[in-house]
Amino acid sequence: MRGRVMIKYHKGLTLVEMIVAIIILAVALVGITRSITTGLSNSGNIIVETQAVALAQSYLDEILGKRFDDASSPRGIPPCRTNCTDEVDFGPELPEDERIEFDDVDDYHDLDEGWEQLTPLQDAEGNDREGYDNFRVHVTVRYLDLGVGEPEEGLGVDGDDLENEQDAKLITVTVFHPTNEDGWKFSVYKANF
Repeated sequence: MRGRVMIKYHKGLTLVEMIVAIIILAVALVGITRSITTGLSNSGNIIVETQAVALAQSYLDEILGKRFDDASSPRGIPPCRTNCTDEVDFGPELPEDERIEFDDVDDYHDLDEGWEQLTPLQDAEGNDREGYDNFRVHVTVRYLDLGVGEPEEGLGVDGDDLENEQDAKLITVTVFHPTNEDGWKFSVYKANF
């Protein structure tokens, strides 16, 4: 019996096992392909959104660098109160027909530039902006509504953070693009100083 050789039988894959393995790999590859395709199609949106944020930031920087109101002193102290511009007067004054002449945040109210507008997108010096094709910017400025704040629990704050509606102005820059016709809204407050 010593001369007897033991033969081991190696089992291979059956045809059924091969088909099941191929089906599992096919399903996995379809999932991977779809996720890659979705990621690639959304990468264009990220670029547009990044451009929209940069555009809004440049407009907000320009606007926030201006005085609170025409009646504000050059340094902003003391704050203007009864002589501040009424809401109906927001917008550029008559001699300020060009962006370079805007000297306070009110002048930017209803500014509408860019895609499908008469005026192209411009920078603070009135030069056309490059690289923002199909973008549109709309700016609104208004006084705050008093009494709309939420009370904070345990702090004894009643929601009225401001004493006077002329303590701050809400500036909203909305950036539009054909991929987002509702626009991206960016809002900041300019304090009365």
